[in-house]
Amino acid sequence: MMESDTERDIEEVIPARAAYAGEHVRRNVILDALLEAPAPMSVQMLAEQVGLHVTTVRFHLAKLISSGAVNVVPGSSSGRGRPPAHYEAAPRSRLFTFLPLLLDQFGSTEAAREQLAANAGRIWARNHSAHILQIDVPDPASVALEILSQLGFRVSTVTSIFGEHELKICSCPLREIALTHPEIASGIQRGAIEEALALTSPALASQYSVSIVPDALNGECEVMVRLVPASRNGGGGAGPHRQSVR
Repeated sequence: MMESDTERDIEEVIPARAAYAGEHVRRNVILDALLEAPAPMSVQMLAEQVGLHVTTVRFHLAKLISSGAVNVVPGSSSGRGRPPAHYEAAPRSRLFTFLPLLLDQFGSTEAAREQLAANAGRIWARNHSAHILQIDVPDPASVALEILSQLGFRVSTVTSIFGEHELKICSCPLREIALTHPEIASGIQRGAIEEALALTSPALASQYSVSIVPDALNGECEVMVRLVPASRNGGGGAGPHRQSVR
C-alpha cells in the first residue's frame, strides 16, 4: 500500500517542527522569568532559575534582544573587571493604548476595522520577511509560529492532524486592544500569518484559510490560531474569517 501524503507530511515535518517549537518554548520560559523578576537578571541567575545551560540561555537572550523583547542593562561592579551584563524585559509600548482609538476613526464597522488591521498585519510581516524566509521547514504551522513569535506572542502548543493546524497563544501582546476591539487584534494576527504564508510559499497562502478565536478575560489573553485547508473551508482561500469571542 502506498504511503499517503498525510502520512509522509507527518513523518517529514513533525520532528523538525517539534524541535523548532521547543526552541520557542525555552525562549518563552526565559522571557517569562524576566517579566516576573523584580530586577534585571544576569545570565547565570537566569540559567539557575529556568534550569537551562548558560550557553543555551545566552543563545535565546540574543534572539530576544534582536526581536526587541529584552533589553541589556549594565551590571553593577563588585570588584575588578567589567561587571556582567544584566537583562530585563522591554517595557510595553503605549501605542497599544491609542491604536484602537485611532482605528475606530477609519472603520465604522467591526468588519471594516478587522480588514484594516489585517492590512497592517500584512505590512508588518513583509517588513520582517528576513526572519520568515529563514525557516528550514516551510509548513503552515512553522510559518505561523515564526511570525507570531516575531510579533511578540508566546505560543504554548502546536497541534497538527490531517492537514489542519492549531496554535494556542498565551500572553498576547495585544491584550489591551483585544479587550475593547478584538476584531483589531485578530485582524493583525490574520493578516500577518496570511502574508507570512504567501512570502514563504504562494501555494501555502492559497491552500490554507486562517481563522482566529480570541479570548480576553480579566487581563489575560488566550488565542487559538487555526489553519484549515481551503478545500475544507468552502474553497475560499485565506480571506476574511469568522471570529468568535469566548
